[in-house]
Amino acid sequence: MKNYYLALIVSALLTVNIYAEEVEEVVVTASLTNQSVSDLTDPLHVIDGEDVASGGVQSLGESLDDLLGVHSADFGAAVGQPVVRGMSGSRVRVLENGVVVRDVAALGPDHINDVALSNIKQIEVVKGPSSLLYANGGSGGVINIVDNSIATTEITESVLSLGLETQSVNNGELADFTYEGNISGLNVTFVASDSMFEDYEVPAGALYPEEHHDEDHSDSEEDHEESSLKMLANSDVENTYTKFGVSRAGDWGYIGFSYSDNEGVMGIPFHVEAHGDHDDDHADSEDEHDEHGEERIFSQIDSNKFDIKGSLVTNAYPLINKVDFSFRDSSYEHLEGHAEEEHHDEDHSESEEGEHGHEEPTLFKTNATEFGLIVDVGTDTLTRKIVFNAAEQDSSIIGEEAFMRPVSTEEVTLGYFMSRDFGNYSYDLGVRADEISRSGSIAHHDEDHAEDEEGEIEMYDDTTTTLSAALNFSQDFTDNLSMNVGLSSFERAPDVVELYMNGPHLATGRFEVGNPNLATERSNNVDFTLDYTVGNMFAKVTYYQNDINNYIYLKDEEHDEDHHDSEGEEEHEGLLHAEFVQEGAELAGYEFEVGGSYALTNGTLNVSFGRDVVEGTLDAGGFIPRMAPARNFYSASYVGSDYTYSLVLKDVADHEDVSEDETMTEGYKMLNLKVSKDYQIGEANLKVVAFANNALDQVARNSTSFVKDAVPLPGRNVGLKLKLTF
Repeated sequence: MKNYYLALIVSALLTVNIYAEEVEEVVVTASLTNQSVSDLTDPLHVIDGEDVASGGVQSLGESLDDLLGVHSADFGAAVGQPVVRGMSGSRVRVLENGVVVRDVAALGPDHINDVALSNIKQIEVVKGPSSLLYANGGSGGVINIVDNSIATTEITESVLSLGLETQSVNNGELADFTYEGNISGLNVTFVASDSMFEDYEVPAGALYPEEHHDEDHSDSEEDHEESSLKMLANSDVENTYTKFGVSRAGDWGYIGFSYSDNEGVMGIPFHVEAHGDHDDDHADSEDEHDEHGEERIFSQIDSNKFDIKGSLVTNAYPLINKVDFSFRDSSYEHLEGHAEEEHHDEDHSESEEGEHGHEEPTLFKTNATEFGLIVDVGTDTLTRKIVFNAAEQDSSIIGEEAFMRPVSTEEVTLGYFMSRDFGNYSYDLGVRADEISRSGSIAHHDEDHAEDEEGEIEMYDDTTTTLSAALNFSQDFTDNLSMNVGLSSFERAPDVVELYMNGPHLATGRFEVGNPNLATERSNNVDFTLDYTVGNMFAKVTYYQNDINNYIYLKDEEHDEDHHDSEGEEEHEGLLHAEFVQEGAELAGYEFEVGGSYALTNGTLNVSFGRDVVEGTLDAGGFIPRMAPARNFYSASYVGSDYTYSLVLKDVADHEDVSEDETMTEGYKMLNLKVSKDYQIGEANLKVVAFANNALDQVARNSTSFVKDAVPLPGRNVGLKLKLTF
């Protein structure tokens, strides 16, 4: 809890001239375009930071999973990579304050998105023209996490808050501290959080016994295993986060910097054996495993980001209104290791440790720099922006599970965005051209080299140019009925894993092989939305269809005699062979929501019903792997003067439209409850939030996850959150 104690010390130094902040109406604005949400035509969702925090600490994907069209590809509690309308991986770009987060999430489904959700202002899920200003290849859109670390306007009142949280499902604890104030004309922000969550409980029957023990165990061993099935091993998370920012702001704009440090340790709840078949070897090695004890599989993360951001308002040049600029230098390390539980015998010889292969970790690392300019050249009636961006990134994997050799990437971007409002109709247009240069290599294994030695190395140095465009047209037919039509064509260059992967990926249980000759992927999308409001009622329906040429996906290959002799297969028996291939595909679906708001005696009741459906098919036949099932959402909230009650029931259908050899995922009903109340204590405000996630204790699995069969979602989780603000 080192950051918590540091926060207490800092608070003692900064508690001068702290005043209670009066509650007032706030107009939520999308940071990417500086438009109010009601005027923005192309976002899917904008979520307030308080709503994210009040539901308890969760991964990014789980924080967004209750939104129509957005799902989570989880790998335990810590990892939840977002999926937008069936699009995942590098098709969904994760941003932090408008700058791409360059972590190693794309290198494996067991890697987190390197973002912190403590003390954020909002999360924006955006598609269409405005997304082209900030990221390439984002055919699924962008997810932008916005905080106030670099204040864009003058902070007039100092605010200090302390927070505590506890969760029942994992004996979890969190403490956080935030400060915003103005010191000698400088806007100063500081955020610190420290959390620790143990292995989480799962509902009865969620874990299959055959995954954990053989049928030949004695009665006492069976009793022991039955009790162990209540917890998911290696699902623990521990994290420490700090962020500090300073800025100056005025009529001329703003300029500032921020520095963040994110450190953590998390268990990996699914991992196959490095050599040999995981199931077949289990029986032969059971006695030896008992001697050495349960294996601890974990990851350590350490990331640092340094940002400079600013906006200069200028009248020096007739055509230039404002110039926004940003620079980020980031370093991210993800270390995967194996160890034995502490309660087992520690007197093993080094040779014994070597036989088990637990002593050598694997390091995933990225170092990146990025510089961006957005020049506002609009007029009173026309919004126009020109974007320039340049980025460099080095990615490497070192160690026992190094399935890809180091890769260097350079990106240069030129883009254009325009928007015009004609009163009852408007349009937005975005165009983006990217030049992406990559230098990588593939090591080929053959019979003349040992398993852990590299054979012939083939070098690649390629440059790819992509062009993307998007158009939105919005029409107000009446005061009650409006329509939006979106057309887009996104071109995405293959990512480094799809190109240069060549080795065993134990987190997915596969020997994965990339293809350096993959072509660019083009997604041609149309979506049509009708929005109707009358009085206190509303209804909204969206239909979309995305035709994708050269769709890239990981295809599992069947075992046969010819394939068994293929490269790398004999060295890694027991791992399913999978290759990155491409073919035509189509994603189509709809989202529907209807609801109303009703004024009662002491508050307001809001109710709604929503449904989302997406289907992904391949042109050659069959379904895209790990797609999402249909879902119904039933929501109700009651808001009083100083308290709020809310209920969300997510009814998830069975997912039966699966790819070949993919297992069907059973549906579930996820009920989340929350109640919050504000207490005024002098000039301080105490906010108390009690929540119950998965209140029905349902067995639940995300069909979008690689490890859905082995890693269910947590069981019933009751939590309490306190936030004291001065």
